[in-house]
Amino acid sequence: MATTELVMPKMSMTMTEGEVVEILVAIGDQVTAGQVVAVVGTDKTDMEVESDHTGTVTELPAKPGDVLEVGAALIVLQTEGEDLLAGLFGDSASQPEQATVSPVVTDVVVEAATQPPAAQAEVMAMPGARKLAREQGIDLTQVVAASASGVIKQSDLGTGATVSASDDKKRRARLMTAKVVATALDIPQFSLTKSIELSSQLPENAADRAVALLTAWSRTLQELHVINQQFVDGDFREVSQVRAAVLTQTELGFVSPVISLTGSWQEKAGAVLADARNNKIALENLAVATTSVTDLSEFGISQANTLLFGSQSSGINIGYIALVGGIVTIDVTIVLDHRIADPGDGAKALDLFGRGLNEVLVG
Repeated sequence: MATTELVMPKMSMTMTEGEVVEILVAIGDQVTAGQVVAVVGTDKTDMEVESDHTGTVTELPAKPGDVLEVGAALIVLQTEGEDLLAGLFGDSASQPEQATVSPVVTDVVVEAATQPPAAQAEVMAMPGARKLAREQGIDLTQVVAASASGVIKQSDLGTGATVSASDDKKRRARLMTAKVVATALDIPQFSLTKSIELSSQLPENAADRAVALLTAWSRTLQELHVINQQFVDGDFREVSQVRAAVLTQTELGFVSPVISLTGSWQEKAGAVLADARNNKIALENLAVATTSVTDLSEFGISQANTLLFGSQSSGINIGYIALVGGIVTIDVTIVLDHRIADPGDGAKALDLFGRGLNEVLVG
């Protein structure tokens, strides 16, 4: 039998550690591939951790409240397949596996022990609703879901406990966010803002608008190489693969799925952003970003000076869209790492972005 560790996955571009919110299995439990076995906290939301393997839980090295480094073991499984190499290298344990993750609304816990396992399996409910039901002693089999999907949500259980759980989640999320924001202090950065005249309105659909902005920004980075590099270990390195964090609004707040701007990325971007709005972000879209696109135009914000984190060296922010006398203008703010570029480079980038965006809109 082989031994496999399910570990703390890396779920955001600057994440180095995560908080264990819940462990949903016990020693001796049988686990199947795809089963949710834990919930961990990130700087944006709580994430379900799914097992990539089928096996038996033999160890639980982590407990709720622990803060673990990325790659640290959450759960140890004895997998069903025979380990043919066991003993050949002194340690039969397999290499740690990164678990599959997906965002959840709130904390997740093991369901109430008073409810029969068969009845629990038959009830379709969000993990957060299961937690609240346990805390309030509510039998989920007696709860009617308001949604057409039949999945019980927190709102179906009453508002009092939902507020309490939400407040606790927001506190933990704010703590994680504070750690990420602190990394921006390591990057000397500046911003420039310009009003850009457009040939036509930006798409009303948020995903289509994001693709248009990403396309124009990608072209800008390709044409102006000086802003498409990083300062690493005292030297400049050109970014070979541009990965953009795109601000996306969800029911839980804002998240930033990362889209790799290579190949036919435009065809996939819409689906990635749609999933993010539904609180589902694939592990590949939580990779380290090299740049960011922040669209706050729908909020009437004139200027947004977002911060650069970790390996980011640039960012483009979209503000207020105005229509005066038939002329459309948008306020655009660029943020750059001062080690790789000067304000003059930023001014050139804004001009290139404006021209590129108009080319995209014209088609």
